[in-house]
Amino acid sequence: MSTFRRRLAVLIAVVAAAVPVAAVGAAAAASDSAAPAASNVLYNSTVTLSRVGNLPSVGGEAYAFAEFGNQVTLTRAAKAGSVVVTLSSWACQAGTWFDDDCATAAGAKFTEPITLNIYDAPTATTPPTIVPGARILSVTKTFSLPYRPSASATKCTGSSAGAWFDKPLGACFDGLATNITFNLTSLKLSLPKNLVFGIAYNTSDYGYAPYGDSTACHSTSEGCPYDSLNIGLAQDPTNLSRGADPNPGTIFQNSPIAGEYCDGGAGGTSVFRMDSPGTPCWGVSTSDEAPWYIPAVELTAS
Repeated sequence: MSTFRRRLAVLIAVVAAAVPVAAVGAAAAASDSAAPAASNVLYNSTVTLSRVGNLPSVGGEAYAFAEFGNQVTLTRAAKAGSVVVTLSSWACQAGTWFDDDCATAAGAKFTEPITLNIYDAPTATTPPTIVPGARILSVTKTFSLPYRPSASATKCTGSSAGAWFDKPLGACFDGLATNITFNLTSLKLSLPKNLVFGIAYNTSDYGYAPYGDSTACHSTSEGCPYDSLNIGLAQDPTNLSRGADPNPGTIFQNSPIAGEYCDGGAGGTSVFRMDSPGTPCWGVSTSDEAPWYIPAVELTAS
């Protein structure tokens, strides 16, 4: 996928949204529940979900990746508390978002195992291939995730046809932002100040262990929900309220397809590496200019 196609695909994720990520205050909490004490927040690029409805996003199936993340600098080294990741669900219980006939019963959910990996920061920083250091954590948890709400034929019309309507915001969205939390307190894991994190999950055709096309859900009209599950993207510097992004304009990903990397695969494929050193390309409006897309994630200390 070329840089232009990548930028277009990310923007499609929020074409129906009336409230852009950039409009959210930089100090927004990770969710609508009680926020952790500021002193315990080591890194935060999340936004308050009640203010946005959905976020720009990238999906494992659509973007052909096995793992997606970023290198970050925490406010300090500390014992791990929790890691919050914002996802974007485009899955429908019946129908699909792209056929404008999404139908979902209130509260309907599906389950999906998702893995959080944490690595030491890269020890070698010479392009074109910059990979994380040693992996210091890998934890997988099966989450119960919401399907996106049904399409609103009365509120979401024209270019927003097929979207769901967020009444409090008065806006239409194609996907639904939702947070998942990995509680790491019991592990008593010491986090270094500089680290790389990665989020991994399987889809029909991608992931470290793809499900394949012979599953029961693959033969249904709505398809498999994990194929419509994305990782939410915030913006640097707009939404980065704690910690830092040491390599603005880059992320880390693992894809088997050369064209999914900004450098066209020059730094290798099927390897979890920086995309792409020396070539910032994850710009929100223009590929090589800030603000930059980054995964929406919060790390806290125990």
